[in-house]
Amino acid sequence: MSTKKKKPEEENGTPTPGVRHRIVAPIQVRGNIGKSTEAIVRGEWMRARGIEWQGFDLDQDNRTFSDTFPEEVKRVELSAEPHSDLIRILRSGTQARVTTIDPRAHLQSLILETLKMLRFPELAAGEGCRLTVLVFPIDELSDMDDIDRTVAELGGSVDWVIVRNPLLQRRTRMFDGSELEAELLRLGAATLTLPALLSDTRTYLRSKEVKLGRAVSPAEALKNPEIDLHITHRMVLEDWLRKLFRQYDLVAGHFLPSEEAGRITAPEPEEVATVASRPQKRGARVNLANIE
Repeated sequence: MSTKKKKPEEENGTPTPGVRHRIVAPIQVRGNIGKSTEAIVRGEWMRARGIEWQGFDLDQDNRTFSDTFPEEVKRVELSAEPHSDLIRILRSGTQARVTTIDPRAHLQSLILETLKMLRFPELAAGEGCRLTVLVFPIDELSDMDDIDRTVAELGGSVDWVIVRNPLLQRRTRMFDGSELEAELLRLGAATLTLPALLSDTRTYLRSKEVKLGRAVSPAEALKNPEIDLHITHRMVLEDWLRKLFRQYDLVAGHFLPSEEAGRITAPEPEEVATVASRPQKRGARVNLANIE
């Protein structure tokens, strides 16, 4: 089994063609790994690209997703029969082009049990629906085993996206170059990296939310004059979103139905600015004639 590192352009694989509806969900035990942040940014990206989508917020402890998108995202309070709640959500997957599910931590077993009960990947395929599963590598053995279990259960019946979040998981040495990573890449997994937003700007945005008494999405912060962003934070946030939107454009086939993904224009390779080298000798450019 080869674990040779691939270039980003080679890691994204080819998603299943002929998909009319897409359901996207992280399936992982641990919380505080950036699931809601990723869902929010992806929601902004879909809005910007004119994609019809709906969402379901199952995180009863943190309603960030539904607070940010009150029109698109429905809050779901899990009942005494949570399998039934999840079945209703999965059944609605053909009512929108894209459905995003933001579950709270520790729902992995519930989700996997429900998918197995319904034989959902096969059932959904008959209606042109495809599930995309997000996994967030973490340097914890229990988390690696959780991801491994999910991959073993679902295999090639779904599409996969490996989400790296250096802000919360600085190192992923257990995952990098592992058999698990190789298996996911062999299954055509795409890779998405959430660039770290400067802590000063994150704190600044939180202060705006506190003053308004509600959640503020990155795009709203840029567009709504009521937010009144300082120009420096605006430039930082614009750069952060640009980098993320570019990544989503590159792997659109894993997040969107086939028709919508086909309308996304792949971005041109980014040019890396170079600084002309200068002599390193001290005082090499000083006018000695004026000081001697």
